[in-house]
Amino acid sequence: MRTSVTDLFGIDYPILNAGMGRVALPEMVAAVSNAGGLGVLGAGSSPPEVTRQMIREVRALTNKPFGANAPLALPNGLENAKVCLEEQVPVINYSMGKGDWICKAAHAYGGKVMASVTDQKFALKAQEQGCDAVIAAGYEAAGHSGSVTTFTLIPRLAEVLEIPVIGAGGIATGAQVIAALALGAGGVSMGTRFWTTQEGPMHPAWKEKAVELDVSDTLYSTKFDGIPCRQMDVPGARRMMEARTFNVFDVFRHSFQIARELQIPWPRLVLDTAKRGPREIQNMMRMSQMLKAHTHTMTSGDTNQGFTAVGMSVGMVHDVPTIAELMDRIIAEAHEAQTQLARNVLG
Repeated sequence: MRTSVTDLFGIDYPILNAGMGRVALPEMVAAVSNAGGLGVLGAGSSPPEVTRQMIREVRALTNKPFGANAPLALPNGLENAKVCLEEQVPVINYSMGKGDWICKAAHAYGGKVMASVTDQKFALKAQEQGCDAVIAAGYEAAGHSGSVTTFTLIPRLAEVLEIPVIGAGGIATGAQVIAALALGAGGVSMGTRFWTTQEGPMHPAWKEKAVELDVSDTLYSTKFDGIPCRQMDVPGARRMMEARTFNVFDVFRHSFQIARELQIPWPRLVLDTAKRGPREIQNMMRMSQMLKAHTHTMTSGDTNQGFTAVGMSVGMVHDVPTIAELMDRIIAEAHEAQTQLARNVLG
């Protein structure tokens, strides 16, 4: 399955795992790379030294190419991007910010850079800033995504860009990989299908919950953190959507835990939040509740509490295999889809 993306990154298959913060951890990343894809570490808002340690753990688990994702607008985002450059990560994936400085520094050591985008404007800017590829996150994707569907966004970006497009959102099978390639993508990125594996760090009860869900069992709202975001349709997420206000004292107490987790001095966290204004303070309060919910999914099997990001592709998740088993299956499905398509066209 040689494509522009396999050639760009030096991998066997044009398949990436989404760089999900606090989910795409070293074991998952290395397993994807060892299976022939491109594992992408989710640095997220992790403390920079934690990110550095995770990068070194990935290197200890695989000698294959891998990447790391740093959302620049999140706390610790800029610092994590700098750590990725210092550690000379082969592929850096950034989002939520301007990445020309990342491209310049990564290219200096032979690294590659891809930006996550949701529309044509951001994709063209990423290309202008020096990116080697873009990840096109369509409406179906988990977490933050745009309003344009994946299978509309892919061909449009392929039409206007000179760099490879990696489709993301609603993709979980080999047939969908072939469909994305047919529309002009050079590869695909999958999040939901990869965290519902043995290597995914979620509590097993949440993986089994994902197996039960259908494609319509997700919620898409700005009520989670102020930005359009897709989450699993479970009681905890519905309560979050319906909440008009939050217990300020509860958020205040939790702010100390957030500061410890991010390894940011509490006064700095409060000051940075206050500077953003009333609307952003409300969004940060919501984000604090999301972090609490995510911690719950890692440690508890009670799916009536907490919630987690999930894409529409959850309806096509029917088991919890190892990543190696999943990758073999997807490639077999892709070849079968090619054969079936040829039969249909000839027929």
